[in-house]
Amino acid sequence: MDLAHTRTGTGEPVLLLHGITHRRQGWDRVVPLLAGERELWAIDLPDHGESPDLPGDYGGDIAPLADAVEAFCRTQGLDRPHVVGNSLGGLVALELAARGSVRSATALSPAGFWSGLERTYARAILGGAHAALALIPSARLERMLGSPVLRTALVGLLLAHPSRIDPAEIGADLQGLSHPRRSFATMLRHLDTWVPPARSSVPTTVGWGSRDLLLPRWQSGRLRRALPDASVYILPGCGHVPMGDDPALVADLVLAATRPRPA
Repeated sequence: MDLAHTRTGTGEPVLLLHGITHRRQGWDRVVPLLAGERELWAIDLPDHGESPDLPGDYGGDIAPLADAVEAFCRTQGLDRPHVVGNSLGGLVALELAARGSVRSATALSPAGFWSGLERTYARAILGGAHAALALIPSARLERMLGSPVLRTALVGLLLAHPSRIDPAEIGADLQGLSHPRRSFATMLRHLDTWVPPARSSVPTTVGWGSRDLLLPRWQSGRLRRALPDASVYILPGCGHVPMGDDPALVADLVLAATRPRPA
Protein backbone atom coordinates (compact mmCIF):
# COMPACT_ATOMS: atom_id res chain seq x y z
CA MET A 1 0.00 0.00 0.00
CA ASP A 2 1.47 3.35 -1.09
CA LEU A 3 0.72 5.51 1.95
CA ALA A 4 0.56 9.28 1.52
CA HIS A 5 3.48 10.84 3.34
CA THR A 6 5.69 13.86 3.76
CA ARG A 7 9.45 13.45 4.16
CA THR A 8 11.75 16.12 5.56
CA GLY A 9 14.82 16.59 7.73
CA THR A 10 18.04 14.66 8.19
CA GLY A 11 19.35 12.16 10.69
CA GLU A 12 17.87 9.02 12.26
CA PRO A 13 14.61 8.10 10.42
CA VAL A 14 11.42 8.62 12.44
CA LEU A 15 7.88 7.67 11.38
CA LEU A 16 5.08 9.94 12.65
CA LEU A 17 1.63 8.33 13.01
CA HIS A 18 -1.61 10.16 13.80
CA GLY A 19 -4.80 9.18 15.64
CA ILE A 20 -8.21 8.01 14.43
CA THR A 21 -9.73 10.36 11.79
CA HIS A 22 -6.65 12.63 12.06
CA ARG A 23 -4.05 13.22 9.32
CA ARG A 24 -0.31 13.53 8.92
CA GLN A 25 -0.53 17.33 9.05
CA GLY A 26 -1.32 16.97 12.75
CA TRP A 27 2.47 16.80 13.23
CA ASP A 28 3.17 20.05 11.37
CA ARG A 29 3.81 22.07 14.53
CA VAL A 30 6.38 19.53 15.79
CA VAL A 31 8.20 18.76 12.54
CA PRO A 32 10.21 22.04 12.33
CA LEU A 33 11.52 21.39 15.84
CA LEU A 34 12.82 17.95 14.85
CA ALA A 35 13.89 18.29 11.23
CA GLY A 36 17.37 19.57 12.05
CA GLU A 37 18.23 16.31 13.84
CA ARG A 38 15.88 13.64 12.47
CA GLU A 39 14.67 12.45 9.07
CA LEU A 40 10.90 12.61 9.47
CA TRP A 41 8.27 10.56 7.64
CA ALA A 42 4.79 11.84 8.49
CA ILE A 43 2.33 9.22 7.23
CA ASP A 44 -1.40 9.10 6.58
CA LEU A 45 -2.52 5.73 7.90
CA PRO A 46 -4.67 3.60 5.56
CA ASP A 47 -8.22 4.98 5.17
CA HIS A 48 -7.06 8.35 6.53
CA GLY A 49 -6.01 11.59 4.89
CA GLU A 50 -4.81 10.96 1.36
CA SER A 51 -3.90 7.30 1.79
CA PRO A 52 -5.76 4.46 0.02
CA ASP A 53 -8.80 2.67 1.43
CA LEU A 54 -8.54 -0.41 3.57
CA PRO A 55 -9.93 -3.63 2.04
CA GLY A 56 -13.71 -4.01 2.11
CA ASP A 57 -13.45 -6.90 4.56
CA TYR A 58 -11.48 -4.87 7.13
CA GLY A 59 -12.47 -6.04 10.64
CA GLY A 60 -11.66 -2.97 12.73
CA ASP A 61 -8.45 -4.17 14.40
CA ILE A 62 -5.04 -2.49 14.17
CA ALA A 63 -3.08 -5.37 12.63
CA PRO A 64 -3.74 -4.30 9.00
CA LEU A 65 -2.57 -0.78 9.85
CA ALA A 66 0.68 -2.09 11.30
CA ASP A 67 1.04 -4.37 8.26
CA ALA A 68 0.64 -1.39 5.95
CA VAL A 69 3.27 0.63 7.82
CA GLU A 70 5.71 -2.29 7.67
CA ALA A 71 5.07 -2.66 3.92
CA PHE A 72 5.60 1.09 3.47
CA CYS A 73 8.96 0.85 5.23
CA ARG A 74 10.05 -1.99 2.97
CA THR A 75 9.03 -0.04 -0.12
CA GLN A 76 10.92 3.05 1.04
CA GLY A 77 13.99 1.11 2.12
CA LEU A 78 13.56 2.05 5.78
CA ASP A 79 15.26 -0.56 7.94
CA ARG A 80 13.76 -0.50 11.46
CA PRO A 81 13.09 3.25 11.78
CA HIS A 82 11.98 4.87 14.99
CA VAL A 83 8.21 5.32 15.26
CA VAL A 84 6.16 7.91 17.13
CA GLY A 85 2.36 7.74 17.28
CA ASN A 86 -0.58 9.45 18.94
CA SER A 87 -3.75 7.64 20.13
CA LEU A 88 -4.51 5.01 17.46
CA GLY A 89 -1.09 5.76 16.01
CA GLY A 90 0.40 5.22 19.46
CA LEU A 91 -1.12 1.75 19.68
CA VAL A 92 0.16 0.96 16.18
CA ALA A 93 3.63 2.15 17.26
CA LEU A 94 3.55 -0.21 20.25
CA GLU A 95 2.41 -3.07 18.01
CA LEU A 96 5.35 -2.40 15.67
CA ALA A 97 7.65 -2.52 18.70
CA ALA A 98 6.13 -5.87 19.73
CA ARG A 99 6.89 -7.17 16.24
CA GLY A 100 10.48 -5.93 16.48
CA SER A 101 10.16 -4.01 13.21
CA VAL A 102 11.18 -0.60 14.63
CA ARG A 103 14.27 0.75 16.40
CA SER A 104 12.29 2.46 19.14
CA ALA A 105 8.64 3.31 19.82
CA THR A 106 7.18 6.46 21.34
CA ALA A 107 3.45 6.51 22.08
CA LEU A 108 1.49 9.65 23.02
CA SER A 109 -1.76 8.81 24.88
CA PRO A 110 -2.01 5.44 23.13
CA ALA A 111 -5.38 3.74 22.77
CA GLY A 112 -6.07 0.24 24.06
CA PHE A 113 -5.33 0.57 27.78
CA TRP A 114 -8.92 1.24 28.81
CA SER A 115 -11.43 -0.55 30.99
CA GLY A 116 -14.70 -1.70 29.43
CA LEU A 117 -16.47 1.40 30.73
CA GLU A 118 -13.72 3.71 29.47
CA ARG A 119 -13.86 2.06 26.06
CA THR A 120 -17.62 2.66 25.93
CA TYR A 121 -17.02 6.29 26.93
CA ALA A 122 -14.42 6.79 24.17
CA ARG A 123 -16.75 5.20 21.61
CA ALA A 124 -19.60 7.50 22.71
CA ILE A 125 -17.42 10.62 22.57
CA LEU A 126 -16.02 9.87 19.12
CA GLY A 127 -19.35 8.73 17.69
CA GLY A 128 -21.21 11.67 19.21
CA ALA A 129 -18.64 14.18 17.96
CA HIS A 130 -18.92 12.74 14.45
CA ALA A 131 -22.73 12.92 14.53
CA ALA A 132 -22.68 16.53 15.71
CA LEU A 133 -20.00 17.75 13.31
CA ALA A 134 -21.63 16.01 10.32
CA LEU A 135 -24.63 18.33 10.76
CA ILE A 136 -22.57 21.54 10.58
CA PRO A 137 -21.82 22.93 7.11
CA SER A 138 -18.14 23.69 6.53
CA ALA A 139 -18.66 27.45 6.24
CA ARG A 140 -20.59 27.57 9.50
CA LEU A 141 -18.00 25.40 11.26
CA GLU A 142 -15.28 27.81 10.13
CA ARG A 143 -17.21 30.72 11.67
CA MET A 144 -17.79 28.78 14.89
CA LEU A 145 -14.11 27.97 15.25
CA GLY A 146 -13.38 31.70 15.04
CA SER A 147 -15.00 32.10 18.46
CA PRO A 148 -12.65 31.08 21.32
CA VAL A 149 -15.62 29.87 23.39
CA LEU A 150 -17.12 27.74 20.61
CA ARG A 151 -13.68 26.46 19.59
CA THR A 152 -13.15 25.16 23.12
CA ALA A 153 -16.62 23.59 23.12
CA LEU A 154 -15.91 21.83 19.84
CA VAL A 155 -12.42 20.47 20.52
CA GLY A 156 -11.90 20.81 24.27
CA LEU A 157 -12.04 17.05 24.72
CA LEU A 158 -9.04 16.66 22.43
CA LEU A 159 -6.97 19.79 23.07
CA ALA A 160 -6.23 21.44 26.39
CA HIS A 161 -5.27 24.70 24.65
CA PRO A 162 -7.23 25.08 21.39
CA SER A 163 -6.53 28.82 21.42
CA ARG A 164 -2.89 28.04 20.54
CA ILE A 165 -3.84 26.61 17.14
CA ASP A 166 -5.09 28.50 14.10
CA PRO A 167 -8.86 27.94 13.64
CA ALA A 168 -8.35 27.05 9.97
CA GLU A 169 -5.92 24.29 10.97
CA ILE A 170 -8.41 22.90 13.48
CA GLY A 171 -11.16 23.03 10.87
CA ALA A 172 -9.05 21.04 8.41
CA ASP A 173 -8.22 18.48 11.11
CA LEU A 174 -11.91 18.07 11.97
CA GLN A 175 -12.87 17.16 8.42
CA GLY A 176 -11.72 13.61 9.07
CA LEU A 177 -14.13 13.37 12.02
CA SER A 178 -17.07 15.16 10.40
CA HIS A 179 -16.73 13.14 7.17
CA PRO A 180 -14.71 10.04 8.13
CA ARG A 181 -13.65 7.26 5.83
CA ARG A 182 -15.39 3.89 5.79
CA SER A 183 -13.18 2.30 8.47
CA PHE A 184 -14.27 4.72 11.20
CA ALA A 185 -17.59 3.03 11.93
CA THR A 186 -15.97 -0.41 11.77
CA MET A 187 -13.27 0.65 14.22
CA LEU A 188 -15.82 2.03 16.69
CA ARG A 189 -17.76 -1.23 16.60
CA HIS A 190 -14.63 -3.24 17.27
CA LEU A 191 -12.69 -1.19 19.81
CA ASP A 192 -12.62 -4.30 21.99
CA THR A 193 -9.95 -5.65 19.58
CA TRP A 194 -7.67 -2.73 20.48
CA VAL A 195 -5.73 -4.37 23.29
CA PRO A 196 -2.24 -3.91 24.73
CA PRO A 197 0.41 -5.47 22.49
CA ALA A 198 2.98 -7.96 23.70
CA ARG A 199 5.91 -6.84 25.82
CA SER A 200 9.03 -6.25 23.72
CA SER A 201 12.73 -5.51 24.07
CA VAL A 202 12.45 -2.46 21.81
CA PRO A 203 13.11 0.80 23.73
CA THR A 204 9.68 2.26 24.43
CA THR A 205 8.68 5.70 25.67
CA VAL A 206 5.16 6.85 26.53
CA GLY A 207 3.91 10.40 27.06
CA TRP A 208 0.42 10.94 28.47
CA GLY A 209 -1.33 14.32 28.61
CA SER A 210 -2.15 15.39 32.15
CA ARG A 211 -5.39 16.91 30.83
CA ASP A 212 -6.37 14.13 28.42
CA LEU A 213 -10.18 13.96 28.59
CA LEU A 214 -10.63 11.22 26.00
CA LEU A 215 -8.15 8.66 27.35
CA PRO A 216 -7.54 9.87 30.92
CA ARG A 217 -4.01 9.81 32.30
CA TRP A 218 -4.77 7.07 34.84
CA GLN A 219 -4.85 4.62 31.93
CA SER A 220 -1.06 4.96 31.97
CA GLY A 221 -1.14 2.78 35.10
CA ARG A 222 -2.47 -0.14 33.07
CA LEU A 223 0.19 0.51 30.46
CA ARG A 224 2.90 0.35 33.14
CA ARG A 225 1.61 -3.06 34.21
CA ALA A 226 1.30 -4.37 30.65
CA LEU A 227 4.62 -2.92 29.44
CA PRO A 228 6.81 -2.62 32.56
CA ASP A 229 9.93 -1.85 30.53
CA ALA A 230 8.43 1.32 29.03
CA SER A 231 9.49 4.76 30.27
CA VAL A 232 6.28 6.66 31.06
CA TYR A 233 6.01 10.43 31.41
CA ILE A 234 3.04 12.67 32.16
CA LEU A 235 2.96 15.70 29.85
CA PRO A 236 1.84 18.67 31.96
CA GLY A 237 -0.88 20.88 30.51
CA CYS A 238 -1.46 18.65 27.48
CA GLY A 239 -4.67 17.09 26.26
CA HIS A 240 -5.22 14.04 24.08
CA VAL A 241 -3.33 15.54 21.13
CA PRO A 242 -0.19 16.95 22.77
CA MET A 243 1.40 17.86 19.43
CA GLY A 244 -1.10 20.72 19.29
CA ASP A 245 -0.92 21.76 22.92
CA ASP A 246 2.86 21.80 23.45
CA PRO A 247 4.92 21.04 20.33
CA ALA A 248 8.20 21.94 22.05
CA LEU A 249 7.59 19.46 24.88
CA VAL A 250 6.67 16.73 22.41
CA ALA A 251 9.75 17.48 20.31
CA ASP A 252 11.98 17.20 23.40
CA LEU A 253 10.40 13.84 24.26
CA VAL A 254 10.83 12.52 20.73
CA LEU A 255 14.45 13.67 20.47
CA ALA A 256 15.30 11.97 23.76
CA ALA A 257 13.44 8.77 22.86
CA THR A 258 15.03 8.49 19.39
CA ARG A 259 18.58 9.35 20.38
CA PRO A 260 20.99 6.90 18.73
CA ARG A 261 21.96 4.08 21.09
CA PRO A 262 25.15 2.03 21.00
CA ALA A 263 24.81 -1.37 19.37
